[in-house]
Amino acid sequence: MLVILMVVAVGMLFMHCVRKKTESSVDANQVETLLRAMPEGYIGLDGQGIIQDVNDAYLAMTGYARSDLVGKNLKLVLRENRSETLFSHLKTIELQKSVILETEQRIKDGSFLPFEVSVTALGTTNPAFMCFYRTIAMRKKVELSLQHSADLMRYVIEHTRSSIAIHDTNLCYLYVSQKYLDEYGIQDAASIIGRHHYEVLPDLPQKWRDVHQRALAGEILSAEDDQYIRANGKVEYTRWECRPWYTEEGTIGGIIIYTEMITKQKQIEVELREAKNYVEGLLAHANAPIVVWDPAMKITLANQAFASLFGRTVADVVGRNLADFAKHINARYRSDLFKQLEENQAISSAELEMENENGERRTFIWNASPIDNPDTGALMATIAQGQDITQRKMIEMENAKQLDQLKRWYAVMAHREDRIMELKRKVNTLLKQEGKPIRYAAVEEDRNA
Repeated sequence: MLVILMVVAVGMLFMHCVRKKTESSVDANQVETLLRAMPEGYIGLDGQGIIQDVNDAYLAMTGYARSDLVGKNLKLVLRENRSETLFSHLKTIELQKSVILETEQRIKDGSFLPFEVSVTALGTTNPAFMCFYRTIAMRKKVELSLQHSADLMRYVIEHTRSSIAIHDTNLCYLYVSQKYLDEYGIQDAASIIGRHHYEVLPDLPQKWRDVHQRALAGEILSAEDDQYIRANGKVEYTRWECRPWYTEEGTIGGIIIYTEMITKQKQIEVELREAKNYVEGLLAHANAPIVVWDPAMKITLANQAFASLFGRTVADVVGRNLADFAKHINARYRSDLFKQLEENQAISSAELEMENENGERRTFIWNASPIDNPDTGALMATIAQGQDITQRKMIEMENAKQLDQLKRWYAVMAHREDRIMELKRKVNTLLKQEGKPIRYAAVEEDRNA
C-alpha cells in the first residue's frame, strides 16, 4: 500500500512538473530529490525500455553503479525468458496505466533477486514508465520455507506406516498417507485430495460421523476395537483416534484421523483363542498328569490329573512354584531331578516314586521338554507329562517274584535229578562188579555222550 501511495504521489508530482515546463527548475529538482531519497528502488524508463534514471536505493539493492544502468535497456537485468516479453508488458501497462507484479532481476554479482515492482505509465503518445521496486527476498524465503515445510509434512504423512488422513473443517481431504489409501482400497491420493470424506467413503456408519463432529468441536476421541461393517456386508475391525488440529490463530482448522485396520489381527486372535481352547480342552480331559511352568519354575498351566496327585484343584496349583511339590518325590531322586531340569530344562523317561497327601505311593515315568521363543531362542516355558506305571510296576514285581520262585524250584528239581542219576550209576557199578548186566543203560549212554 505504501508503494502504491508513493507511486500515485510521485506520478502526480511528475506529471504536474511536465505540464508546467515554464515553471522554475526548483520543482524538477524536488522531484529528483524525492525519487532518489525514497527507500524503495526506482527506475525510470522511456517508451523503448531504455533506463533514463535510477535512484540510490535500487543501486544499493543490486550493487550496480549508476553508469552500469543509465542508457541501457532494461533487458540487461531481466532473465532471458522474461526479456522477450518486456515490450508486451509495457504495452499492457500503457493501457492499464499502473500494474503491480512480482519479478526477478539480475544484480551485479550475476544472481537474481526477487522484487515486487509497481509500474506506472506516464503520457499517452510516447509514454514513459516509472518503476518502483521493493525487495521481497525475505518474504520469498519465508514462502519457500513454508512450502518446504508443507511438502515435508506431506512426504512424512504419505510415507508413514500408520494410516493417517487430515481434513479441513468441511471434512475435505488435505493429506493422506499411503497406508490409508491401501487399507481403504483407494487408488491414489490425487483422486481424493479436496473431496469430502463421506463422498470417498459413503458407507461410514453414523457413529463415526458423530465422532467427526465432536472432534470439530474440540474433543479427542478414540477406540481400541471398533467394528466397521462395509456396504457389502464385510466386517472390519479398527483401532482409531480422531482429534482436532489448530490454525495459527488458535481456531480449529479441521481434524486428524489415525486409523489402523486390525481385522487380520482379530482373525488371528480368534484362531489363537480357538486353538487355546482346544488345547486346554485336551489338557483338561487328559488322564495323564500335565504341567507347564515358566523359566522361574512358576506353574502357569496344569490339568486336574496333575493337581489330583496332591489332593488339590487346578486353581490351587497354578501360580505356585514347582519346588513346592518336591516333597512328594522320593528323596533319592529329588536333587538329581531338579539339577537336571535346571541344567537341561528337560528330562527323559525319568521313573519317579511319588507320595500323595494320604501317604500312598505311586510310580510315574516323567518326560519334560523346553518351549523356546522361535525368534530369540530364549526359554519361554517347560512342559512335562507323567504316566502312572504303578500297576505295571506291581505286575513286574509279581512276575519277578514268580520267576524267582520258579528258579528256586528248578534248582531243587535239577539237584534231585542229578542225585538220582548218580545213584543209578552206582547201581550199575555194583552190578558190573558182581558180573551181572547193568540195569540203567540210559545213564551209561548219557555218560558216554
